[in-house]
Amino acid sequence: MTSPHHLHAVAAAWSLQAARHHLHHLADEEAQQIAAEQLEAPALLQSPAWGRRHALGGHGDPTPGMVVIATDPRPARRNRWAEMHGRLDRKLTWLANAVFASPPHADALDRLQSCIPDLQPGTAALVHRHLADEDQWVRDALGIDPARALLPGNPECPACGARALEVQTAGPVDAWTVVCAGTRQPGGGPHNPCLCTGQGCPCGMPSAVEGVAHIWPRGVVLGGVAGAAPQQAS
Repeated sequence: MTSPHHLHAVAAAWSLQAARHHLHHLADEEAQQIAAEQLEAPALLQSPAWGRRHALGGHGDPTPGMVVIATDPRPARRNRWAEMHGRLDRKLTWLANAVFASPPHADALDRLQSCIPDLQPGTAALVHRHLADEDQWVRDALGIDPARALLPGNPECPACGARALEVQTAGPVDAWTVVCAGTRQPGGGPHNPCLCTGQGCPCGMPSAVEGVAHIWPRGVVLGGVAGAAPQQAS
């Protein structure tokens, strides 16, 4: 089944895959740094007095009590990236279980991506909202911009006329989609988002749904004429 809700959900899943991969990399780097900190020799044991055959005298000589304090294991600091990654995985597992995505022991996000095409439009819309929220949360924390680029040629949106069509570039090329980043709509105010008006909307979006942000498969848009409605997907 293909509807705007399904296209949005698939795009959000690929975007979250990319953001989660970056988060996983940061968590691994932080874990290595924390492990290295735990192995560092305490500053006291690096004293020039330590290891000499004869004591130098004065305050430079470590005492047994000082050695015990210096060599006592220090608690490792928190790996906040790993904590964030764990929280994300728990949320994705909950969501995958909620929509009965299978197989149950596979990666939760992979499960969701596999089951999205078979979901009812309303369920796909719910999955999209959850995935988009998590993707935004991770990207905000990591300072990562959305995986988007202006559509080559900068054509007008067939619905609102704004030259703000963007390609969502996360995932494989054949999964890329095009959305309108315009902020106006025919007959609406300047701050209204570009939303579909349902059947008869000039967007030409497959299975048009009123009130849903415009989205098209990239191949459909590239196959259309710039400035005209994208060709309907079969």
